[in-house]
Amino acid sequence: MAGLVLLSLAHGARTGLPAWPAGLAAWGAGVALWPRLDGKQRRFALILCGLGVLALLAAVWRGAAPAWSALLTQNTALLGMLAAVSFLQLVGFGKDGERPLPRGRRALWQTLAGVHVLGAVINMSVVFIIAERIALDGRLSAAQAALLARGFLLAALWSPFFGAMAVALTYAPGARLEDLVLAGLPLAAMLLWLVTRTLPVAADGGERDFVGFPMRASSLWLPLVLTAMVSAGLVWLPGWSSLAVISGSALAISVASVLVTNGPVDGVERLSAHALRRLPAMSGELMLFLAAGVFATGLQALMQGDSGWTPFDRFGPVEAALVLGAMVALAAIGVHTVITIVIAATWLAPLAPDPMLLAQIFLMAWSIGLALNPMAGVHLSLQGRFGLSALGLARGNLRYCLASYVLASLWLIVVGAWRGLL
Repeated sequence: MAGLVLLSLAHGARTGLPAWPAGLAAWGAGVALWPRLDGKQRRFALILCGLGVLALLAAVWRGAAPAWSALLTQNTALLGMLAAVSFLQLVGFGKDGERPLPRGRRALWQTLAGVHVLGAVINMSVVFIIAERIALDGRLSAAQAALLARGFLLAALWSPFFGAMAVALTYAPGARLEDLVLAGLPLAAMLLWLVTRTLPVAADGGERDFVGFPMRASSLWLPLVLTAMVSAGLVWLPGWSSLAVISGSALAISVASVLVTNGPVDGVERLSAHALRRLPAMSGELMLFLAAGVFATGLQALMQGDSGWTPFDRFGPVEAALVLGAMVALAAIGVHTVITIVIAATWLAPLAPDPMLLAQIFLMAWSIGLALNPMAGVHLSLQGRFGLSALGLARGNLRYCLASYVLASLWLIVVGAWRGLL
């Protein structure tokens, strides 16, 4: 896994190293970590790989020439970025000590801002850090759980350090990171407001008695520094891929912070411990994206030279909204958004869609669709730790997701106008 991080970063930094060594490292890690997967993860990976192999065989039978190298390189940069960003979990973001937990509307907004901004950088671990702090007697209220899950998932709309952004940049080639961040932030702000208006009604006083997280200004240094580093990298390192800039920034700030805070000896030990323990814990994500890469390679080969069928002959905001609706609906019945993104990217390729608009629906499908998906990692994790029903959490988001879909569809018109697609 560490080799995957370094090799994919070297390739993205345009050192001349090809992508396949990182792919070999990824598949080597996948084989080594296979025993750690549970039965459901193994079945899902085998089904995806099986469908991809069948598609490849059908493509060869039809006379196509599949891009076999894609089996090693399809999601390599994406996986390298996810593993690199995981090192940010070693960086503290402020302590609140034993301060009493705030209550009321202000506490609600503090908690929402905390899980959204910090989650945009440190990813899902921040959900549990905040949840453990605000849980009363080890229990989360329905409103607390809904706010944490929704606020965290909305970071997918703009965060460079979220898996959703890596997927969008991979399957919407030509989309620019800075444009996606610029377009995603206003929509995220609107949907964060919507989160507060659609929380489950509590019987204990509702918003007035909401127990929240004591967010501090000192917690913001990490997101601000990382944002500055990524922005500078995009300007000063134009030869680097966006994912390489993100990976390099995350690794640089993680290593520097750990070494400065803990000293060189203890710092190296902490970094090594993370590589030995936390990176292998990503076995589920690793196999999901490796299997999705096989599936995507097969689909692309099968549709090679075939115009395919779509119910429309162009891809504008209206068509994007229809595809987004289908992706959210599939997420609601448990289909992972990664799979619908692969299918949509392959299906829509003959229309030569605007990469910015295409990437937008991928990010929207991730942030809205996973809130409805009972199999989403954030729901399953809250179920495992706090005894909440993953299905109940997902179904409790129905009204919020329907309203979010309407706002997202309207926002696609704004993005379409910006891109000259109206």
